[in-house]
Amino acid sequence: MAGGDFDDEAEITAINVTPLVDVMLVLLIIFMVTTTVITNPEGVRVTKPEASSGEQLERESILLVCHQDGSILVDGERVSGGDAAIRDRITDKLARDKNLQGIVQCDTSAEVGSMVHLIDLLRTSGVKKYAIATKKPDAPSGG
Repeated sequence: MAGGDFDDEAEITAINVTPLVDVMLVLLIIFMVTTTVITNPEGVRVTKPEASSGEQLERESILLVCHQDGSILVDGERVSGGDAAIRDRITDKLARDKNLQGIVQCDTSAEVGSMVHLIDLLRTSGVKKYAIATKKPDAPSGG
């Protein structure tokens, strides 16, 4: 016998984990990409105005976002149906938490009237406290 001790009839007792590792790496990459898309939804991206006195909120809130084109989002979802639909979303969330705080986040190039209108909707719906979302100004470069 020229083939040595190799037996074609022997059982395979070793487990090949290479395909399992390949699949797990592909799934890991898919989850990483999906997570970054979920945490940065395109509809909520606005250029916030700067304010050095801004602070982080720690309570239950509802986020109203106005864009330059006039579109409005409530908690990240585009709202169609005008003021009545926005007011319904506010009152639904207010029914679950009486201490609800409203947050208005408008693009710097959006009309001021849109922001005032959203604040008015919050107040007429029964929200007692509201805030305007801003960002900290960039540190001045030394020169």
